[in-house]
Amino acid sequence: MLIIVESPAKAKTISKIVGKDYTVKASVGHIRKISSEKKTKDNRKLEINGIDIENKFKPIYVVDPAKKKVVTELKKLAKANKDRILFATDSDREGEAISWHLAELLGIKDKSTVQRLEFHEITKTAINHAIENPRKLNMELVSAQQARQVLDKLVGFKLSPVLWKTLNNYKLSAGRVQSPALVLIANKENQINNFIPKEYWEVSGNFISSETIPPVKQNFLNDEDKIDENTTNWLFKLSKIQGKKIPKEINGKEVLDKLTAELPETAKYFFKSIVEKQEKSSSRPPFTTSTLQQAASSRLGYSPKMTMQLAQKLYEGVSIDGSPTALITYMRTDSVVLSKESIQKARSYINKNYSKYLPEHPKYYRSKSRNSQEAHEAIRPTDPMRTPQSLAGKLDPKQLKLYELIWKQTIACQMTDERRTRLTFTVANDHSDEFTGSVAWTIHEGFKAITGEEIKQKPNIQIVEGQSVYLEQIYYHQNFTKPPSRYSAASLIKKLEELGIGRPSTYASIISTLQDRNYVESKSKSMIPTSLGMTIASLLSENFNDITDQTLTAKMEADLDDISNGEKEYLQVLNSFWNDFKTEVETKQAILKDQREKYTVTSKTTEPCPTCGGEMIQRLGRFGEYFQCQSDKSHMFALNFKEYEATLKESKELFADQTVGKKCDVCDKNLIIRVSKNTLNPYIACAEYKVGNKHTVTNVHYGSCPQCLDAGRKGEKQGNLIVKRSRNKSQNNYWQCNLGKKKCDYTTKENPLK
Repeated sequence: MLIIVESPAKAKTISKIVGKDYTVKASVGHIRKISSEKKTKDNRKLEINGIDIENKFKPIYVVDPAKKKVVTELKKLAKANKDRILFATDSDREGEAISWHLAELLGIKDKSTVQRLEFHEITKTAINHAIENPRKLNMELVSAQQARQVLDKLVGFKLSPVLWKTLNNYKLSAGRVQSPALVLIANKENQINNFIPKEYWEVSGNFISSETIPPVKQNFLNDEDKIDENTTNWLFKLSKIQGKKIPKEINGKEVLDKLTAELPETAKYFFKSIVEKQEKSSSRPPFTTSTLQQAASSRLGYSPKMTMQLAQKLYEGVSIDGSPTALITYMRTDSVVLSKESIQKARSYINKNYSKYLPEHPKYYRSKSRNSQEAHEAIRPTDPMRTPQSLAGKLDPKQLKLYELIWKQTIACQMTDERRTRLTFTVANDHSDEFTGSVAWTIHEGFKAITGEEIKQKPNIQIVEGQSVYLEQIYYHQNFTKPPSRYSAASLIKKLEELGIGRPSTYASIISTLQDRNYVESKSKSMIPTSLGMTIASLLSENFNDITDQTLTAKMEADLDDISNGEKEYLQVLNSFWNDFKTEVETKQAILKDQREKYTVTSKTTEPCPTCGGEMIQRLGRFGEYFQCQSDKSHMFALNFKEYEATLKESKELFADQTVGKKCDVCDKNLIIRVSKNTLNPYIACAEYKVGNKHTVTNVHYGSCPQCLDAGRKGEKQGNLIVKRSRNKSQNNYWQCNLGKKKCDYTTKENPLK
């Protein structure tokens, strides 16, 4: 019996479960893709490469060249296991499509005979149940995935050329989902740039118990000042002046002075009321894909892409004590439902280890997903009894942290709520001036006993109504309204989910695409659009509002869900979108020919032209942004031309001796010191060297490797330090031994010459 899955790791884990009676092989993801064919087999020209729009939007598929060897092996195995093939790819749209493509390539004409295994965790129970109860191929899911692929290509191939021609940059792209996400980020940046802060004041008072009336001290605090609560006793906020509620925001110093002029005159107050009430903090539901990405981003600092990569490995199986073991359920889900068995296991663990936090009845959470066919279980451990502590030292540290996050959320969701007591105080004087404040503490930890979240301890409070206190300090705190915060990866995912843009499985790729295209930079967890990203967002939102509009994008996602559910047809959805979209793009493309200047000039600059001293502007070009002289447009300079010139001068002084006697292998010219305009890193090369030609290029070195020196290596066995760039494009250099990691693994982040 042959079982076909997507990944080798998944194959290894399942193979351990099913034993020698089954051959488990991986397709290694998708094996076919939409081709780049420009014509059909009957020689008709295609409007969009690889999609026969005239023939009901039929995609033309080709085997991925990288998968030809895999396909050959699968065909051979399928021939040997005829009528005994089980397709165990993931049971969402993408997995269903992979099974369909495999069936096509393996020559299974009658797709109703395809046997699909559906499971959401790779455990013995789940796999055996799936084998005993195979289902048919879900062609509605296949159609939805195909529609998504075709829609993405229609949008990308029709809209991207508009960017190319308008901005003279053939590396740009627009997308059905990435473009609305970029516009969201750019709109937030515009809100920040256009924000005008408004002044407002808050008034607080510090009260003390005293036998004598102290003089009232007045403190005026600036916007950035903070009250040191270690020096305060009872710190309450002003709520009423002479019995009248003060406005939420006291606008301006004049209003403040008039409102609080008599406040310091009466220092004696009494506790007018002490109100006690009970509060609770409910346990959160188990993770969905989006909430896991948000939590991993905010709590662990993981990018959505990293989170999904780690979760994929935990789902497919990692080596635990030499045995491949799947640790979590399927990680692409928008469901918060847990199986009865997993709930019972979680409750058993809680009863054994946290019995006083076990609720009388299990907790059930309702999924918000409209697409019931794709609503799997929530993300949870395959075995709640497998604690993070038991896996310490057996998992990669990052995997362990993510597993711990998932495990704690799953156990916590079945624990009691946290309960708190809150006392709210009101103090008043004879003029009916009032200050209010509150204090809360935990009386029952509940789920927080396992999550490690802060638990407030009960303060030492001994007061009664009518008790006298004195106003010792008044704090007049000047504030200014703050601009909205930029999106973080977590908050962007939350917003995309709220608006119905994209799906859980696509959020990570959306953010990665925006960063890889240099449309967005991530700094201190904030997503900041580059000038290129702002320009593209502006061009798209001003001219193609339909495709960047959140409502339309969400409707398209809903249409795909409707195809999955059998409520709409593939052709119906594509027809309703294509004709209007095509007309709009072609109309606007003609208009944008005359608006290139509007979108290619990003800003003016005070930087004079280094050649003639003329005024320069900053504009977008084929290779990114650059300076251009207004007096002579042939005078063009990289944005970092000053740093480049300084680095080149310094590099020639530092490394000139390394070029002595060295010549180009191709043209025999002397080698010179050059500097990369992109990275500003120096290197040695022929003056004729360009990327792609064969003229000599080599590294400069920053001195002998200290690790090689310590090891006593000499001659060719001794390495030199060369500069490298970080893979994550963070613009950080590091230095490593040129012998390579196998011979010497020395690296340093400190420049050896400084």
